[in-house]
Amino acid sequence: MKRIYLSYTQQDGEAALYIATQLRGRGIDVFVDYERLMTGGTFTRRMGNEIKGRDFVVLIQSPDALDSPLVQREVHWANDQQTPILSVLLRPVRDLGEFAFLLNTLPIDFTAWPQDKRMSAALNELEKRLTVADNDETRITAKTISSLTEVATLRGHQSWVRAVAFSPNGEFLASGANDNTLCIWDARGLAYGENPPIAAIDAHQASVWSVAFSSDGGLLASCSNDSTVRLWDMDHLPQPYEFARFSDHHEPVYSVAFSSDGRLLASASYDKSVHIRDISRIRATGREEGLVALAHASHVYGVTFSPNVDNSYPPVIVTASQDSTIRLWEVDSQNLRAMSRVKPLFLIGHTSWVNAITFSPNGALLASTSKDKTIRLWDMVKMREVACLAGHTEEVIGVAFSPDGRLLASTSKDKTIRLWDLANQRELSVIRGHQSWANSVIFSPDGTLLATASGDSTIKFWGVGRGAANGH
Repeated sequence: MKRIYLSYTQQDGEAALYIATQLRGRGIDVFVDYERLMTGGTFTRRMGNEIKGRDFVVLIQSPDALDSPLVQREVHWANDQQTPILSVLLRPVRDLGEFAFLLNTLPIDFTAWPQDKRMSAALNELEKRLTVADNDETRITAKTISSLTEVATLRGHQSWVRAVAFSPNGEFLASGANDNTLCIWDARGLAYGENPPIAAIDAHQASVWSVAFSSDGGLLASCSNDSTVRLWDMDHLPQPYEFARFSDHHEPVYSVAFSSDGRLLASASYDKSVHIRDISRIRATGREEGLVALAHASHVYGVTFSPNVDNSYPPVIVTASQDSTIRLWEVDSQNLRAMSRVKPLFLIGHTSWVNAITFSPNGALLASTSKDKTIRLWDMVKMREVACLAGHTEEVIGVAFSPDGRLLASTSKDKTIRLWDLANQRELSVIRGHQSWANSVIFSPDGTLLATASGDSTIKFWGVGRGAANGH
């Protein structure tokens, strides 16, 4: 039987009673302080004991709840005890304030209350999340992970490995290196011994800086010091062929990214521009139309698109620059050319150049890395910084969210991989395994593996979570 603690404020008492009654009817043990009579030391002791003994805290989220000192104490206590928190959104909240650490969690929509007092769909979703979270043996939390266990080391490149990317189904890993090659690896058939690539491509005339899969896994994009962006047809493994080549940049290209629907491809370059092209038209007609260039004041090192979680908002393209800024444009896929005439929004906080940027799975947070040795987290609704993660002793290069949004992994010139608990915004673990800079990092789509690329010419796979202890 699952045991939960219901956190709410008196103004939301009717909804709290209803939710508690319905969950109890579904066989869930629910603790509710109905009268809110616990005070002082009695409250603190009993609250702490109750939360510590529960599987989850369910927060009924409303403006009144977020302003309540009692609710704040309950939620922060749960967070400190690493008790998972699920949110039920009763009334819209403009600013999470004290609960900014919940930005990366998607609340269950209960806003139809009290018009629809049955709320069966929302209750079913709440029960489902409690069940899935309770039974998921690979769920990543601070409780289940203290470090990473090395699963395999891939040796195939002859020089620094700059970039790694998983295919959307997790079957393949692509890597790019200073030896001008792309390698494709079987990510599901790993062994402790030799793991040769299933494909090695002489892809470019200079170092490969970034690789990215399209959302359907059919295309792989790569970019290079040779100033080109190239597309590779992955349907012809183990011999992928060059599907398209773009030579419109005039300096090295450092980053490539597909939009979440796979239609658009963006590339960021030392030539102070980001180029956006409609790949869907190229795939359909073989011809390119409507290239858009977004000008910057300085070299551009990173580019990414926002995830389009529910198609309710237009995608956003975000760039990272040597001028220490992060820039954002709203993407109109029906009128790309108009983007070049729109002024971007800026996120300012880093004190040196920004290397990499990535969105959380639900798009609520953006993470950025910098030469200033920090990772910064940005609230993409309020467009402001909500956390600065410090711990690396050298420039931070790579960053990745876990698929469930609970963890952040970062890589650095200090040769380490660091794991961060986003709920508490604290460092969980420092992993030392590479002999040179740790350049790139990515979680597998199922969250059970972490891949890192290094200047020591290797790629390492690490087991994550409960599976890590026995080598995945």
